[in-house]
Amino acid sequence: MSKPDCFTALLDQFYNMERIIAAIEKQPKTYEGVSLHANETHTLKLIAQFEGISQADLSERMYRTKGATSVAVDKLVKKGLVLRVREEGNQRRYLLTLTDLGRRVHEAHLRYDGGHAEWAVEKLDLTEQDLETTIRTMNSVVALYSQYYLKDGVYVDPRAAESPAVREALDCPAAKK
Repeated sequence: MSKPDCFTALLDQFYNMERIIAAIEKQPKTYEGVSLHANETHTLKLIAQFEGISQADLSERMYRTKGATSVAVDKLVKKGLVLRVREEGNQRRYLLTLTDLGRRVHEAHLRYDGGHAEWAVEKLDLTEQDLETTIRTMNSVVALYSQYYLKDGVYVDPRAAESPAVREALDCPAAKK
């Protein structure tokens, strides 16, 4: 198989994985008595990793619009997991921190993820080297597509982009369609 054919097969597998993950994520999970959908769990996880992050920065890290991020954060605030704190000296900017319950829920989710990873490793016949190669490959693909198709974490049509790097992507035959 040629490199372009292999890459197309890889992208097809990304799309298959995306559909599987979407199906799994439709079912909420309960942590510490709090029911969360995957979107909320992943939002909480990033807030925990970057305690004090602004909503704008969170949107960028999650490849979401500011509106979509605001909806997710609103849900976490209503569930008592996240606090919005005004940034000192900037009345328009809010920083996000976890409540004590938010920390407990986040820790419970990390334990769940750890158990899930152990389960998957038991089921798959992959070496550590196989997994490291896959991670490097995925990191490269994500970096390439982020550079050419995202601006501030949000998708942009490369034909409408002003960035020279994005315009360069138009040299790709698929981008000319």
